[in-house]
Amino acid sequence: MKEVKIYLYLIAIILFASSYQICDFFYYNDEIKDIKKWWDLRSNIYAIIMMLIFYASLINNKGVLKLILSMGFGFCFSNVIDKVFFNVLDFNYKDIIMIILTICISLYNYLDERSNK
Repeated sequence: MKEVKIYLYLIAIILFASSYQICDFFYYNDEIKDIKKWWDLRSNIYAIIMMLIFYASLINNKGVLKLILSMGFGFCFSNVIDKVFFNVLDFNYKDIIMIILTICISLYNYLDERSNK
C-alpha cells in the first residue's frame, strides 16, 4: 500500500505542476480563448488534487484521523461531481444530499472499524 500512496502523491504533484499547461492546452489556444472554461478546468484540477491527497492520506490510517480524512475526501469528491454535473452557483437539495451522504458514510466506516477492534 505504500507504493499506492507514493503514486497518488506523485500524480497530485504532477497535476499541480502542470495544471496551468493543461488548462492552456484545452482552453487558451488560437482557436479557443474561453477564460471561464479555463478557470473551471483549473478549479476541477485543484479539487481532484485535494481528493487524491485525502485518499492517499486515508491509506493505513485508523480512528478519528481516518474519519476526518474520509470526510475531506468525500467533500472533495462531491465537489468534483457537483462541478461537472450540476450547478455550483446554487446551493440546493443535491448539495445537502451529498453533504449528508458524505457524513453518514464516513461515520458508518468509522463506527464499523471501531466495532471490529
